[in-house]
Amino acid sequence: MKKRWMAVCCVVLFAVFFIAAADTTVAAGTNAWKKGKTEVYTKGAFTYYIHPSKNKKEAWVYRIEMKKGKKGKSLSIPKTIRGKKVTRLGCPEFGKGDFDEAYATLFGTYTEPSYHWDGEGFNDAVQALKSIRIPDTVEVIDRAAFSGLDSVTTIKLPKKVKEIGMYTFYGCDKLKTVVLPEQLESFENNALWNCPSLKTIRLSKKNRAFEVRENCLIRKKDSTLVFGVAAGRKLTVPDGVRRISSCAFGSGRSPEIWLPASVEEIEAGAFNMYFTRQNIQIKDVTISEQNPVFARDGQCIYRRSDKSLAVAIPDKKGELRISEQVEKLTPEISLLNCDTYWGEYLKKVIFPSSLRYVEVPAFGAFTTISVYFTGSVLPELIEPQSAKVHKLPVDCYVYVPEAYDDVYKAWYKKHQCDTLLRGWNTYNPEAGF
Repeated sequence: MKKRWMAVCCVVLFAVFFIAAADTTVAAGTNAWKKGKTEVYTKGAFTYYIHPSKNKKEAWVYRIEMKKGKKGKSLSIPKTIRGKKVTRLGCPEFGKGDFDEAYATLFGTYTEPSYHWDGEGFNDAVQALKSIRIPDTVEVIDRAAFSGLDSVTTIKLPKKVKEIGMYTFYGCDKLKTVVLPEQLESFENNALWNCPSLKTIRLSKKNRAFEVRENCLIRKKDSTLVFGVAAGRKLTVPDGVRRISSCAFGSGRSPEIWLPASVEEIEAGAFNMYFTRQNIQIKDVTISEQNPVFARDGQCIYRRSDKSLAVAIPDKKGELRISEQVEKLTPEISLLNCDTYWGEYLKKVIFPSSLRYVEVPAFGAFTTISVYFTGSVLPELIEPQSAKVHKLPVDCYVYVPEAYDDVYKAWYKKHQCDTLLRGWNTYNPEAGF
């Protein structure tokens, strides 16, 4: 009888625990909230706007306002509001899609990274905030929530937050230190883009998904450098890193990045911001001579296996001469020292005579004023079926060897690019460029 009674108690306790656990996690889903209902709570200089959860136990703070005329250099978000535990912060309703241009912040403004707008426009009091305390009850922080807080210097994220989404701290000008959550599972590297003062990121060694070494956030399962804090004269990527992710240095202030022999993959745009205009100051990338996958020659880092260009490094004049070691161009290119998205053109690009293959739209990676072709054999264009882009360099002055003028003209005409040029010229290769 006694054993029977104990078994019943265990079942009841398990059921209570299960229901309690469900209550604490259910509100993470979008459908768990009463988004049509808003509750308002004011404490001191701050007013909080919340959506209650359907179980009436949790609060989603979707907006915080600071009264004009009030002064305060710190914000401590409460753990509970009207008896409800604060578990979510942010306003994702504006800018829901992955490719939207504008996103709402927690403080009632918006950020547009593609136009270099980081959410400025808060009242002066909010802009003066130097510290923000986020309670350990918070489990979800929506994208762009803290974008544009120009005076905040340190952010410590609650350990239960598992995802850091897009543009979370984008454009926080004075942010120096970020302490990432202990239970972090997913991190969008654009969360820390355009934070020019960033010097340190920290993460508990208990985290299973990521580690921080040499101020580099590294995903453990595939040894990918997700984000690197390039803040000194030179950033040395730790040995053991196998992949450099796209836009991994979105707050890069170091003029030089050094890559170890372990690097096997460099994603497109790894060292430049090909989508948005950022204050990136990386001028050079060097790589270990013992690296078996990549090698450097002149202004280029190329893949040894197929001789394809990986990183192009124009000089201070904006001129780039692609190495004769390069035989192939793909869209997987990082281009330093220029910002083609905003029309800051290269002055000159010289394609090598060794060039044999070009994957469309690889030529489009080089927004330049002048293009020089040097080969007697035209490179083969490898076109994806869905390609509806210009296959050859356009909106520039084209220079071709005198002896092959007709060949190149026919090539441009065949691909209907001859009418899209600023001018056509020939040159004598013996006279140089």
